[in-house]
Amino acid sequence: VCAAYSHELPRYGIKVGLTNYDAAYCTGLLVARRLLQRLGLDSLYAGATEVTGDEFNVKPVYNGPGAFRCYLDVGLARTTT
Repeated sequence: VCAAYSHELPRYGIKVGLTNYDAAYCTGLLVARRLLQRLGLDSLYAGATEVTGDEFNVKPVYNGPGAFRCYLDVGLARTTT
């Protein structure tokens, strides 16, 4: 449905460390954002609008689409420390 790669992160300001856990997390956020845009859910589920440090959980929308399952393909190499 969609994909994102860590070598795309410099476009968003991350210029070093593209093979660490932080880059993997950012790549996951990027692919999630692309999927929400593709399905038209990015405006329906806005997410956190302020940085508070508190745990944030998205509230369900009445008669709206619910949660879905995502499978990540990380390849065979360098998936463990």
